[in-house]
Amino acid sequence: MSLKQDVYRELEDIVGTENISEDLAVLDGYAFQPWGGAEKGIRFFERPEAVVLPGSTQDVQAIIKLCNRRGIQSRALCTGFGSHNAADKENIIILDLRRMNRILDIDEKNMFIVVEPYVSFAQVQAEAMKRGLCCHVIAAGCQTSFLASHTSMHGNNILAISHGYSGRNLFGVEWVLPTGEILNVGAPGSGAGWFSGDGPGPSLRGIVRGALGAMGGLGVFTKCAGHLHPWPGPAEMKVTGTSPYYETEIPPYYEYHICEFPTWEQYGEAIYKIGEAGIGYALHKTGGPGTHGACVTGSNNEYYEKRQAGELEIPRRSFSIIMAGNTPDEHSYQVKVLDKILEETGGTTSPIGEDPTFKKRDFLTMIKACFIPRLAFRLTGTFQVDGMIGMETQDAASLGLKANEVHRDKYARMGVIMEDGTLNSWGVSFEGTHFALFECGQQYSSINMESIKGRQQMEIEGFEICYKTPFSFSWVARGEEFLKRIGPTCCNFHDWMRKIKKTFDPNCISDPMNYIPAEEESK
Repeated sequence: MSLKQDVYRELEDIVGTENISEDLAVLDGYAFQPWGGAEKGIRFFERPEAVVLPGSTQDVQAIIKLCNRRGIQSRALCTGFGSHNAADKENIIILDLRRMNRILDIDEKNMFIVVEPYVSFAQVQAEAMKRGLCCHVIAAGCQTSFLASHTSMHGNNILAISHGYSGRNLFGVEWVLPTGEILNVGAPGSGAGWFSGDGPGPSLRGIVRGALGAMGGLGVFTKCAGHLHPWPGPAEMKVTGTSPYYETEIPPYYEYHICEFPTWEQYGEAIYKIGEAGIGYALHKTGGPGTHGACVTGSNNEYYEKRQAGELEIPRRSFSIIMAGNTPDEHSYQVKVLDKILEETGGTTSPIGEDPTFKKRDFLTMIKACFIPRLAFRLTGTFQVDGMIGMETQDAASLGLKANEVHRDKYARMGVIMEDGTLNSWGVSFEGTHFALFECGQQYSSINMESIKGRQQMEIEGFEICYKTPFSFSWVARGEEFLKRIGPTCCNFHDWMRKIKKTFDPNCISDPMNYIPAEEESK
């Protein structure tokens, strides 16, 4: 199916002939999505009917109004990382927002930045650091959209212990509703500026994104303000080396270690104590050699040489921590407190974290990139969460990691996932450990059907473990079957989502694939 020519010409009139395409080679580029698609045994999703590149909020508004008139669904994307950016059926056009790429304002005093959709975390962080500020960078990488994480997607990041979750860092929003109306949410809605996501006036942050975001299912966000945080380091980090061997000297009054523990309970208790003491600037559960080790090596050959030589022995029950002080006394205090916490919880600093090269590379990765997906997942070419993911208390996260240790070892022995003898799951603690996340991604072969099918079964079993324990539920497991089963256990949230969808998108113009199916599609 292709767009009617009169519809195509209307879209051309909005954005110009050079900013729209229905060329099959271009459309295939948007249909190709290895992340999250390979587990289904596919790399190509449906071709969109056309790809349109709006250059302004007014362009987006005109396109959405046209979609309502002509009964066409749309899906907006920024940097396009993941299968949630693909079309899953016919009669969908994709709005690629790459032309909307400006930083509009930086308010140093009130610590926020206003951006358009295609501004990346790397761009925001570079400008923020010049002003003594910093932004968190999500695990999808520093190349991804700052706006997309804050308004529409996950916000898991290594700096979360001091910087918080993306949804909580969202201030004002400019929102093109699925009907084509423009709505300013938060302080901008009353002309008061961009300093707050909750007014003056009613707040719609829960509807805009909730915990996980609508992933394109509730219109298009064309501007947003995000919270920035203090950065006691240099205005410009001196980075040496050539790609991918980047590293940096650790700035004065900063401290980096990998801390390991005999049990998951002691691991969790140490994180609680770090949060209570307020000494954590960045912290995350250390990935195994297959992820963390891959980030500090430049090639698969280097990885395997170091692995065989025993130079990537990353302990299973461990976290990486960065502490940041403003003065020598503050730095000394933080070091002494960490030493005391390790003494009380049976923890020790792991030798691998004290290796000078490892330390320089990993410190840079934690601050500037969170993870580097092209490095972390290059060993097999793809990964997927194995069904086990939860976001609740630190105790729940520690218990989830403990359960996943058994789960992943079972499938590693079966040859379904990459077997490196360690635990490649991940976790972070948010806002002084008030709540935490564990996320168990596994690397597998995207060209071996036995591996693909085995990983599918691994995800189903992992979901059942979460359901019965209970931990929490995977954001990737959306869809009618998932909603009907989980909704009644969680305040019937799916009923509220459907009411929100119907109210804000009565014509179902925003593709609901990753949000909630339209009523007629759910029957």
